[in-house]
Amino acid sequence: MRKIIQYKDNLSSEISEKIKSSKSFIIFEYSGLDAHTITKLRKDLFKTKSNLLVLKNNILNRALKKANISEFGDLVGPNAIAWGTEDEIAPLKEVYNLIKDNDFIKIKGSYVEGSFLDEQKTKSIASLPNREGLYSMLLSCLTGPIRGVLYALKAVSDTKN
Repeated sequence: MRKIIQYKDNLSSEISEKIKSSKSFIIFEYSGLDAHTITKLRKDLFKTKSNLLVLKNNILNRALKKANISEFGDLVGPNAIAWGTEDEIAPLKEVYNLIKDNDFIKIKGSYVEGSFLDEQKTKSIASLPNREGLYSMLLSCLTGPIRGVLYALKAVSDTKN
């Protein structure tokens, strides 16, 4: 019996370290998903260098407690945690994309760069475009006025010819 308790304690410590070292993580209730959908989510998360774990609530609660995170309270129901080490928004986006197809999934909350986000804030952050999309939006905003000036100059030169 002691080996099992020691194993669970080591596992919760390991998960706690992964949570602390991640840039963001999301906890959601996966009840109702089949194995094929969870496997697809794992593959999508792996492409973005993120991970997914399905854990017992006791182990996840211990890991959160060891990481000094108390905003989730006591978790109930079948929960999973997805975390990202490189891109802060990637795990949130992948879970959000899954929720679009399966509206019965419930987000318990997320952490992004040390800040707790509830379900609504998590969905709003996850619905934002990715970094490249935001850069292209910024560039189009910056080049818009220049393009307008160039079209005006071209129109003036065309009228003089």
